[in-house]
Formats: sequence, C-alpha cells, structure tokens
Amino acid sequence: MGTGAWEPVRVLLLLGLLSLLVLIPFPSPAAAAKDWTVLVYLDGDNDLERAGILDFLEMASIGSGDRLNIVVQFDRAVGFDTQFDDWTTAKRFYVTPGMVPSAANAFADLGEVNMADPATLASFITWGITNYPARYYFLILWDHGDGWQGVVVDDDPVPGDRLTSAELRTAVGGAVTANGRRIDLLGNDACRMSIEIQYELAGYVDYFVGSEKDEPLDGWPYDSFLWALAADPSLSPAQVGSLLVDRYVASYENTSPYSVTLSVVNAAALRPLVASLNGFLDELDLHQPYFTAEVISAKEATERYEIGGLAGGLEYDLYHFVENLLERIPSRRLERRGMDLLGAISAAVVYERHWDNPNAINGVSAKDAHGISLWFPASGGDPGYEALRFSADGRWDEFLRTYTLGSRPQVVANVGAVAVDTTGDSYFDKIVLTFEPAVDGTMAVDLYREGLYVLSRDYTVMANRAEEVRFPFAIGGLYEVTFYLFNGTDLVNLTIARDLVVHELIPFRGIVTGADGKPFTGASVTLVHLASGRRMNATTSDSGVYRLLVPYPTWFRDGDGVALEVHAGELETRITFNATIPPERAFNRDVFLNTADLTLYRLAIALLLFLTISALALAIYYWQRFRRFKAIP
Repeated sequence: MGTGAWEPVRVLLLLGLLSLLVLIPFPSPAAAAKDWTVLVYLDGDNDLERAGILDFLEMASIGSGDRLNIVVQFDRAVGFDTQFDDWTTAKRFYVTPGMVPSAANAFADLGEVNMADPATLASFITWGITNYPARYYFLILWDHGDGWQGVVVDDDPVPGDRLTSAELRTAVGGAVTANGRRIDLLGNDACRMSIEIQYELAGYVDYFVGSEKDEPLDGWPYDSFLWALAADPSLSPAQVGSLLVDRYVASYENTSPYSVTLSVVNAAALRPLVASLNGFLDELDLHQPYFTAEVISAKEATERYEIGGLAGGLEYDLYHFVENLLERIPSRRLERRGMDLLGAISAAVVYERHWDNPNAINGVSAKDAHGISLWFPASGGDPGYEALRFSADGRWDEFLRTYTLGSRPQVVANVGAVAVDTTGDSYFDKIVLTFEPAVDGTMAVDLYREGLYVLSRDYTVMANRAEEVRFPFAIGGLYEVTFYLFNGTDLVNLTIARDLVVHELIPFRGIVTGADGKPFTGASVTLVHLASGRRMNATTSDSGVYRLLVPYPTWFRDGDGVALEVHAGELETRITFNATIPPERAFNRDVFLNTADLTLYRLAIALLLFLTISALALAIYYWQRFRRFKAIP
C-alpha cells in the first residue's frame, strides 16, 4: 500500500487525538508568564477539612485571570465533611471563577499522599513554577502551625505528622535549587510563624507573611485579598504582603472574639537581625547574673501568645521583650546594644498590623505585637531547637540555658562622681570620678549628657586601691556616669551617678536698632526666664550691641521659654521664644524699636494737649460771659 493510501487514516488519527485532548480537564497554562502565581498548599487532611473547603470557595469567588494564576493542592480527610463528593485523596486544581472543589473539577488526583512529607511539598512547588510561569510566586502553607516545631499537620497516613522547620528547608530549598527560582513571598495561613521558621527559609525566600500568634479558624480572607490582587497584579511582593495584612486585620477588627496580628518580614534583613541579637545577648551575658531577676521580670511582662488556642504559649514578641528589659536594667552599655537590636527588628518588619481585643475569650492580647516572635521557655532548651539554623548562627539557644541561673553578687565598688570648678569662676567645668573596688578587675565607665552618649572608658583596677579620673567638658549640661565593675567577665557592681552639672556660658546677643537703622546706645535689655521669672540685664554699647552670658543648665534648660525685653527711653518691645540651643551654641536676636511709633505718639499727645487747652479756654470764656450776663440789673 502506497503512502497516499495512509493519508486519510493519519488525518483521522490526528483529529481523534485532538478530540481527546479537548476532553481532558487540564487547564493549560498560558504561554506568556502572568504577574502572579499563587500556590496554595492546602492540607485539610485533619480537623480543618471544613475550613479548607470554605477557603477554597473564597479563592474561587475570584478565580484565576489574565494576570493571576491560583493553583491549589488540596488534601482532604475522612470523617469531618462530606461536601463535594467527600473525596479523601489529594487533588490539584487550577482555580477558576465559581469553581467548587469537586472531584470532577480536579485535573490531577495524586491519591493519598502525606502533605507533611518534604518531597510532596517540593513536588508541588516545582510543578507550579514549571506549569504556571509568573513574574512573582506566592507560596501559601495552609494548615495548623506549631511555631519552630513546624507547620502542615497531616493525619493520614501518619497521624500527627508535620513538616518540621528542617523539612521545610529541605522542601523549599530543593525546589528553589531545582528551578533556579526563589520564592518571592511565602505565607503561613497557620498559627505562630516565628522567626525560627523564617530564618530556616531565609536563603530561599524574599518575604514572609504570617502571624506571631494563633490565627482564628477562618484564617485569611481570600475573597477580599485576591479581589484586590486581581485588581492590581502589578504590586510587588512586599506590597502584596502588606495588602494581605490590611485585609486580614480588617476582616477581624471589632468582630472577632480573638486578638489578631499579621506581619510582613524581609528575609534579607534576618541575618543582620540575628547578628544584632547576638551582640545584645553577648552584652546581656556580661550583666548576668547581676540582673537575673530583672531578666525574668522583663520576660513575665512581655506579650506571649497561644498554645493550642489557649493562653500560656511559649512564643513571645521579641521587640516587646527588649523594651521591657531596657526599662528594668539601668545599663547604658546594654541600652546601646538594645537600641541597635530594636532598630534591626524594625528594619526586618516591613509592615505589621494588629487588633487587640481587650476581652479576648482566650485572654491573649496583641496590643504589643511588633511582627516577630520567638520561642522562650521557662528554662533550658531542646535538642531539636538547638539543631535549627537560627540556633547554629545565633546565641538565643545558649541564652535559654542560662538566663534563670544565679543571683546578684554583693561586691563593694566605692565609687563617686562630682562636678568641680577648677578655674575659680564659680562654674563647674570638670567631672571627677573616684573608685576603690573591693576586688581586682575592670572598671568600665559610661558618660552621658542629657540622655546622649558622650564616651566610654575602661580602667584596670586593683582591690582596695583608690583611683581618680578627671574629665573636662566644654559643653554644659546634666551629666550621668555609670560605673561597671567587672570581675573577669562577670558584672559584680553597677552604680550610677546622675545630675552632675557642668556649666557652659551661652551667649545671648544682638543689635538694637530703630526705624532708621541706627543703633540705640544705652538701651536696657532684660532676658526673662518665663517659667521661673529669673531676670538678667544688659545695656547696649555705642554700636547698639547687647551681650548676655547665661549659665547653662542652671539658669535655663535647652528648650525653655524666654523673653527679651528692650527699653530705650519711651520705647519698649518684648520678644518671646524657646531657648533651643543652636549648633553654634549662641543665640543671635536683633531687636527693632519703631521710632516712627514714638513720633506719632508724641503728635497724638500734642494734639490731645492742644484740644484740652482749647476746650479749657472756651470753657473759661463762656463762664465769664455767663457771670457778666447774670450781673446786668
């Protein structure tokens, strides 16, 4: 048979194959990449099955569009919900508007899989990236969350199995490596997405979005969020995360029986944050056990979140803990490290919002949520915790083993600090420090001026040997000195001397002139401190210049209200202003006296006098005529 005889058969076979392809319920991805592909790893193979169905329907109320892909891998459970064919395997869906999660709408049935297996998650990520190319990828882990211990709990085939932090790293890292493509935004629609999980995945993800605390059962508002994303799919990952935060909080605000919080975290800022945390803990370690009681008190005052939906969880807000610690420990050294750490946390948290229900039914607050929480048990650690990347690179796990140990040592330092006048002008210009410790060691000194850091010095000291140090200062103010006595690496005494006065004569100067621009000689200038009524006087020179040297901070404090009163003959004026010391450490206030006003004043007085005399003359004239009239017989 010749080849021409086979041609009709080939055409029929081709048409048949095409007809089969049409019948296959597999939505082919668009040839061109879209703006966003949202990959939802929805594990409902547990008691959250019904919540998973409701969230799927919320996603389908928007559905995929020209610039947005919504792809879901949904694993259902046995015995919790019978809707939509009551299937119990794992299926993949390309979510279109109005779709329901029925078996007929799934384009792939994976059979019974373990969603808590890192290979299952990696397969889903790779499949989604390969088949639904996009400018940005948003991976959502939907299920129960358990802080650093993991997320995604699958009860079949292994009851209670979860993806641990390390397994998440294996899955996400493997998929990113295989596809050569990082995850732009990774979210936990689950409870307690703590820093430990974020740090584990920071090498493969650009931004995270999740809750420090437990989420209500309804989770994220997918209908509201996806509607906004579909309306503007050009949004960046940070903007999409922030959009979700706003929609999430708005969906619960003033209606939820629980407090809620959600935040967006920049993965690139987590390494600097951990480095800053390490520096803070290094300094705190030097202060232990001197401030053990204060550390425990700070922890007790820090906002903590749930465990199993109830109060008493072990995730604490990191920012709030540092704030409480700095309030209780009067160490400027620790304060400097703490402020660096607070800055690092703020830099990492791109966006955070919370709504605090003061009457939350589980008693858990969110009023002091700042976006990042971490595990903070009563004492000790955990082998699994110590295996985390967060523990390998950070010192928090070491801190957990020691922060409750020891009590404050009782060691005498015999320190003193006084301000002295060494020039004989009655103004203090030096601070003299003395110390005679009871032990050998290092005496560290911090000097601050009105809350601002000035300098630090370390001195090697010997037991019972007196030392004296003098510091001259040109800038006046109230100084504070903190003495730290270290014996080896342990702080054994901390003493603070406050309100040490160093004087500085601050010039108040200017020129007093009239309307013609000529200076007033001999004008009286008075500086008045408005709050106390203190007054200081000066007289202008031949060139109209006045100059007052005002002792700071005893006569006035930076920012106090003052007034300049100027008198020159019958002229006077008053100027009020805040004495906020400028960088040049001098006030320049020229004063203008309007002599034109004086001329008008004199003319007015002359006119009034003329009118008065005229009126008096007329009165006398008519009175005399009246008397003559009365005298006519």
